[in-house]
Amino acid sequence: MRTFRRILGFIIAFAISVGIFSFLLTPPSGIRVLLNQAKEGNYDTLIMGESHAECGYNPYIITDGIGHETVSVARRITPINNIYYILREANVDDKYKTVILDIDPYYWRLDQTRDSGQDMNLMPYITGAKRWEYFKNVIWPDRFVKLFCDYQLTWENIQKIPNCVRAKIDKDYIENNDAAMNAVNRYLKSDTAFDYEGRGFLRGVNRAPDLGWEDWEFKNDVEQSNIDSLEQIKAYCDEHGIKLICVQSALIPSRLKTQNMGDVHDYFTNMLGARGIEFYDFNYGKWEYLHRTDDDYVDLDGHMMGEIADRQSRLLVDVLKSDNPQQYFYNSYDEVLANLN
Repeated sequence: MRTFRRILGFIIAFAISVGIFSFLLTPPSGIRVLLNQAKEGNYDTLIMGESHAECGYNPYIITDGIGHETVSVARRITPINNIYYILREANVDDKYKTVILDIDPYYWRLDQTRDSGQDMNLMPYITGAKRWEYFKNVIWPDRFVKLFCDYQLTWENIQKIPNCVRAKIDKDYIENNDAAMNAVNRYLKSDTAFDYEGRGFLRGVNRAPDLGWEDWEFKNDVEQSNIDSLEQIKAYCDEHGIKLICVQSALIPSRLKTQNMGDVHDYFTNMLGARGIEFYDFNYGKWEYLHRTDDDYVDLDGHMMGEIADRQSRLLVDVLKSDNPQQYFYNSYDEVLANLN
C-alpha cells in the first residue's frame, strides 16, 4: 500500500510539474486560434501551408475575387503531417470545397527536422478519433517528446515567461477569438514586422533585411513521410469533394538568382502532376502581373510585404478564374531569370 501511494504521489507530482512548465514555457498557440476560426466561421475555401502562405495570400482579396469566403490556417514551421490533421479538424463539418496548399520546398527536404516549441503538438486541438490517430502516427514515433514538453528550455524562453503568461490569460486567447492572434504575435515578436489583419493573414509592414535565411540546395528528393502526408491530403480531399490546388509563393528575386528554384519547380510540377494535383508556381509569374524587387519583402527568406501579397493574391484569383491559367506564367526558368531586375 505504501509503495502504491509513493507511485501515485510521483505520478501526481509529475503531472503537476508538466502542467506548470508547459503553461510557463510552451508558446501560446496560433494554430489553436486559427483552427477555431476555421471551424466556426462561414468559410468554404481554406489556405494552408507555412509562413510564406501566412503572409503571402490575402483571404479578403481572394474572397472578393472568387466569390467564396476564404480563411487561412497557414502557420510558420508547420510540418506536412500536421497539415493533414489540421485539414481534417478544420473540415469537421464537411463545409470546405477548396484547399489552397502552399508548397515551401524548405520543409520538404530530406534533412528537415521538427523541433518542439513551434506549435508542433496538435493533440490539445483536434477532436474525436483523430486525436488517437495523431498520437499513434505522430506523437508515438517522436517518442512522446512533443506530448509532454512542447517547448525548449532555454534562457531566452525563460525570459519570455511573463509575455507567455500574459498572452495565455488574455481574454481573447481564452475565448479563442481571432483578436488573440495579436497577443500570440507579440509573444513571437513578429508584430514588429507584421500586422495581423484577421482570417489568418499577416500583413508585412516593416522590412527586416538583416534577417537572413539558411542557404540550402534542393536535391530533387524529399522526405518520404511528406509524400505520404500529401497523398493522405489528396485522398481526403477526393473523398470529401474538395478541390486541392497547390501553389508556391514567389520568392525574393535575389534568391531566384542564387538558388536552384528551377529544379524545385520541375520536381514539384512532375510530382504533383503525377498525382493529379494542380500546381501554380508564382516564381514563374510573368513580370507584368507580379513585378517585384527585394524591397517588396520583409526579409531575405521571402516573407512578403503587404502590397506584393495583395498583388500575388489578385494574380491567384485571376489564375483560379481563368480557362487558360498558363498565360500568366513563364514557360522556363531561363525566362524567369531574364526578366528579373
